[in-house]
Amino acid sequence: MTQNSMLVLEFLKKNYGNGKDYSKQDIAAELGISLASVVGSINGLTKKGYVEKTRVETVVDSPATETRKAKTREVPYHALTEAGLVYDPVAEEAAALAAKEAAKAEKAAARAAAKAAKEAE
Repeated sequence: MTQNSMLVLEFLKKNYGNGKDYSKQDIAAELGISLASVVGSINGLTKKGYVEKTRVETVVDSPATETRKAKTREVPYHALTEAGLVYDPVAEEAAALAAKEAAKAEKAAARAAAKAAKEAE
């Protein structure tokens, strides 16, 4: 393990559970090392299973218009860990929407088939 990785790991251990999430930029500033070193260290620690990366994505529910701001919400996104459990609400939401669209298409096809069968009689 590199010296920077050990610094990052010790920093994360020391600050674990204090209620504050640290970005890579925050860690680099606190430790006085480059952002690239922190990114490399965290990637290595993640591969070894010592840390778990999480991030928050902003999802636009409705776009901005001239008269109002865009409605956005923050969605937590948890990276894949060695345990294999991933919570990705954005993908979950997209899958639900795709399933709904598929059900609509199936119903439309069934109606079209019924109409064609009725006309064939």
